Amino acid sequence: MNRIKPETFYFNHGDNAVILLHSYTGTPNDMRLLARKLEDYEYSVYAPMFAGHGTSDPQNILTEGNPDIWWQQVLDAVDFLKKEGKTKIAIMGLSLGSIFATKALEELPEEFVCGGVFGSPLFNDSYENVRAGFMEYTQKVREHYHEDSSDMLLDEISKQSDISLQKIVDTTEVIASHLDKIKKPYFIGQGSTDVMVNPESAKKLKKVLEDTHTEVTFKWYEEAGHVITINKAHHQLEKDVIEFLNNNMK
Repeated sequence: MNRIKPETFYFNHGDNAVILLHSYTGTPNDMRLLARKLEDYEYSVYAPMFAGHGTSDPQNILTEGNPDIWWQQVLDAVDFLKKEGKTKIAIMGLSLGSIFATKALEELPEEFVCGGVFGSPLFNDSYENVRAGFMEYTQKVREHYHEDSSDMLLDEISKQSDISLQKIVDTTEVIASHLDKIKKPYFIGQGSTDVMVNPESAKKLKKVLEDTHTEVTFKWYEEAGHVITINKAHHQLEKDVIEFLNNNMK
């Protein structure tokens, strides 16, 4: 089976458009199954690749990307779709992408009809599993692609990852404190066996939004892990997202 090179993709297939934002250490390929299904239902899809991602060196995530850069990429994605003539746009994100999808709904309400999140860390109680997952991923990739996977190098990467994750945490806390700005329909998808994000954080997100009278569609996927766009939950997720979009965009 041929692997698809990770890169930004755009499926131009309808007047209504959806921006899909991938996760930390992920790539737009994690959104491709959902994107193809949305295309079947006459949605155009734009999935940018966050800076630093999709390379053979995970350290690039730490040295080439940060929340400010990734947010600018979201703004660029909106501009791109507007130039393509799309007037109805939704935005949805997985994990890291969910942070910026939520920020977009808070700060650019005039640009979006609706939006949502999958495996959102907005109320996660710890990023330790994310950090551990990143370091495990880094070690495996470097052993495969690079001769230098010394303990000294991994220790330096570990320190850089702490700085990177703290910037993400700081950004997340600000966004979580402004959820009352969201007035558009909001989708929450969460796997019950997610080990990167505490699944209970999705329930807290739902409650906070409902308390501010936001219309929330909440979907819980039993025995599904973090990346619900490609794991055992993906078929049901696709159906749920399409129903949500059809109800709010058509």
